[in-house]
Amino acid sequence: MVKKMRWSIAPLLLLLPGLAEAADLDRGRALAERWCGNCHVVDRTTSAGRADGLPTLPAIAAKRETTAASLKGVMSAPHGRMPDLSLGARDQDDLIAYILSLRPN
Repeated sequence: MVKKMRWSIAPLLLLLPGLAEAADLDRGRALAERWCGNCHVVDRTTSAGRADGLPTLPAIAAKRETTAASLKGVMSAPHGRMPDLSLGARDQDDLIAYILSLRPN
């Protein structure tokens, strides 16, 4: 059963690298400002008024272990002080694409 499930998920994983191209980065930024901006710095230029000790979105994006799948997992099962955003699939995809676009080149 597990082996069968693994093969059924494999084609979906091939779609993840193309997420940033298919998603709307402007919508993702707007979502980040609306839902993430109360606690996290959402870009490389702002820093005032954010919760102490929380990573910036660029810092999250720069982590080696940050992937589209890991971000989707965090959004689906928030932890600690992070609220449950209950974002739809398109909103999640756009927000994830925006966060990953903040990776340093």
